Amino acid sequence: MICAHRIELHTVTTNPPTTLVPREMLKDYTQACQLLEHTKAQAQTLLRQAQDQCQSVLDSAGEQFWQRANAQLQRWEAERQAMHKNLEQVATSVINTVIRGLLDETPPAQRVTALLDQLLAAQLPPIQATLLCHPLDRDAVEQWLARLGEVPWTLRVESEMAAQSLMLETDDGGFHINWVDALDQLIPKSSSHHESADGTRYTSAATHEVAT
Repeated sequence: MICAHRIELHTVTTNPPTTLVPREMLKDYTQACQLLEHTKAQAQTLLRQAQDQCQSVLDSAGEQFWQRANAQLQRWEAERQAMHKNLEQVATSVINTVIRGLLDETPPAQRVTALLDQLLAAQLPPIQATLLCHPLDRDAVEQWLARLGEVPWTLRVESEMAAQSLMLETDDGGFHINWVDALDQLIPKSSSHHESADGTRYTSAATHEVAT
C-alpha cells in the first residue's frame, strides 16, 4: 500500500552575514596611515641630517688635526735647520781656528815663499818689475828667485817695508801683498764675509794696491 508523505523545504541563505565598518573608523584609519608615513619621512630626513652633521664634524676635526700636525712639523723642521746651521757654523769656526793655528806656525821663509808664489800667479805671464822686500826676507826671496831663474824681477831691499810683506813695482803701477792681511782675509778671525750685489758671499785671498 502506497503512502504519500509531505516534505517541507526551507529557504537556505547562501550569502554569509556581512559586518559593516563605520565610516568614521575608516576615516580615522586613513588619517593614522598618513600620519605614520609622514612620521617615517620626517625620521628619515632627521637621520640624513644627523649623518651629514656627523660627517661634517669628522671632516672639520680631521682638518684641524692636520693643520696642527703640519704646524708642529714645520716648527720641528725650523728647529732642525737652525741646529744644523749652528753646527755648521761651529764646525767651520773650529776648522778655521785649526787651519789658522797651523798657518801661524809657518816659518817666516815659507810665508815669504807663499807670497811670492801668489805674486807670480797674479802676474802671469811674468813682466819686467822691481820686487821690494824687508831685509829679514831677503834670503828667502833670493833663494826663490834663484830656484825659478826665469822670473824677470829685480830685487830691491827696503827697510821701510814690513816683514813678510812684498811690493811688485811695474811701469803701470804696483802690487802689494803681506802675510797678515792675506791670512786675515783668507781665514777671518771673526765670521765676517763679503757679499756682492747679487748676494754671493766670498772671501779675498790677498790685498791688492795699485799705485798711480
